Amino acid sequence: MSNNLETLIVSGRFKEVKDIYQTTDFETFKNDLLTLAYDNENLSNYSVLVYLLLDTEDDKLHDLAFQVLSQPLCHIEGAYTSSLYHAQRAVDLTDAADVKRLENLLFLNIVPEKIVSDEQAKSIAEKILVLDPTNEVAKDTLY
Repeated sequence: MSNNLETLIVSGRFKEVKDIYQTTDFETFKNDLLTLAYDNENLSNYSVLVYLLLDTEDDKLHDLAFQVLSQPLCHIEGAYTSSLYHAQRAVDLTDAADVKRLENLLFLNIVPEKIVSDEQAKSIAEKILVLDPTNEVAKDTLY
């Protein structure tokens, strides 16, 4: 699927990508898209996620947009800042009850641009520890 998916994405055929997205297991789609983004570093990999989010907003797509911006496309100026929006929306859509989504915000505290302040990170870490008292990421942030 990856070669076909890449062709559709880089040629802007997002409607056809949406058809694939709707008929494919999310984990498979996610893994294929992340692999493409690492391989071709094309901004269209992010743009197609925005297209999908306009149709159906959910935490999984926001999380994937966060991952694409904060990992394979992080070298693009403003990518970490843009990823904050998606990380925060994923947290909001899960009522701040998903530890992984909260951990994404903590990640933005340790990137060079330090998008999330130390004070914000401590508050987030405390929320995580309420949900998961053994969470090492949160503990590392606080101690």
